[in-house]
Amino acid sequence: MNREDIVKPSREEYIQLSTSNVNFDIRAEIVTLKDSVGRVAATDIYSINTLPNQPTSAMDGIAIKFESLLSENIVDTTKWELGKEYIFSNTGVSIPSEYDTAIPIEAVEFDENGRLHIKKVPSYKGDKVNPCGYIINEGDLVIPKNYLITAYQLGILASAGIRELEVIAKPKVAIIPTGDELISAGIPVPPGKNIETNSFVLEALVKEWGGEPIVYPIIPDDFEQLCNVLQQSVESSDIVIFNAGSSKGTHDYTIDALEKVGKVLAYQVAHGPGRPTSFAVADNKPIIGLVGPPIGTELTAGWYVKPLIDKYLGQPTVKSQTLRVTLLNSVSSPVPFDFYTQLEVINQDGEYFGIPLQGDKFSRINLSVKSNAILHIPSEKSFDKGELVTVELKVLKEYIRKEKV
Repeated sequence: MNREDIVKPSREEYIQLSTSNVNFDIRAEIVTLKDSVGRVAATDIYSINTLPNQPTSAMDGIAIKFESLLSENIVDTTKWELGKEYIFSNTGVSIPSEYDTAIPIEAVEFDENGRLHIKKVPSYKGDKVNPCGYIINEGDLVIPKNYLITAYQLGILASAGIRELEVIAKPKVAIIPTGDELISAGIPVPPGKNIETNSFVLEALVKEWGGEPIVYPIIPDDFEQLCNVLQQSVESSDIVIFNAGSSKGTHDYTIDALEKVGKVLAYQVAHGPGRPTSFAVADNKPIIGLVGPPIGTELTAGWYVKPLIDKYLGQPTVKSQTLRVTLLNSVSSPVPFDFYTQLEVINQDGEYFGIPLQGDKFSRINLSVKSNAILHIPSEKSFDKGELVTVELKVLKEYIRKEKV
């Protein structure tokens, strides 16, 4: 079958295609409590401790023996002695076993001679006393399997006596930059060469999404080398990103290498930028063929790599916020298929306006620094200046700067 005849998936179809065609071999590892933030529990985690392990005072006040109040006659507490009939108790501090009830400090007073007066008598034995296990009991389920641990869970885990825990090991994500025209950053640029930057972006994104990036050196456009590195990455990682060389140039061998090493399920997608984005599977490992131009790589990595990392970690892929904005310029698809164009959204007195970063606004700097939203333009569709459209935010709405139009 001709490659051109293969169905070109939309964004949603690509994600469904990729996530439904792999079943990861999930690994686990042991980490310390402090290193567990941002990790996913591999098993149910149960408490080792019971806390408190003795009754404690629920608030600052005094602790008494409740039976001392049980009398047919009015109890004269002015004759009570500190250390006998009552003691001072503090919030969270254990109470000796002979005292069973607490009274808030606001409900008692002492006269000029230091004699105790109770203004409000407790209504039952054990009032204002936290029993054993009030906080946590041995065997309580603290964190369920597949739970994403944050800083807020560290306290209860520490209380439970957890010092180490089993988490899902970070998925290993191979990042393979390719291209004869590329050189590594940090050295002088010879004529006709370009600095390879995608691996910096992809490495940082993979770390942010919970993966462990494995960045390969730049691989030249040589079919055998590409096949060898691809096979090596499939054997040593969970997810593979093959970057560049996926278009139709005379030395673009990505698709040929993918067909040799695995099975290609998508040769292209139904949108631009990033039209030649591919997807293949080898040894049940997903291989995402991202395009070389940084604009396409940076835009599509979050769409197609992150859902696979999320699947490995057992986490949902959170959709970006959307916002209704008014266009300050007309915009149309530059190609005869769906296109995702980037915009700068600004806030003026609570109203949001979108500036398409096309024409004289189109530059790598603007797309990297000013772009904060994406507009989906259906095939051969155009939007007019002043039209209200729905955009997909790249940042939280609160980060959109207030500016004058």
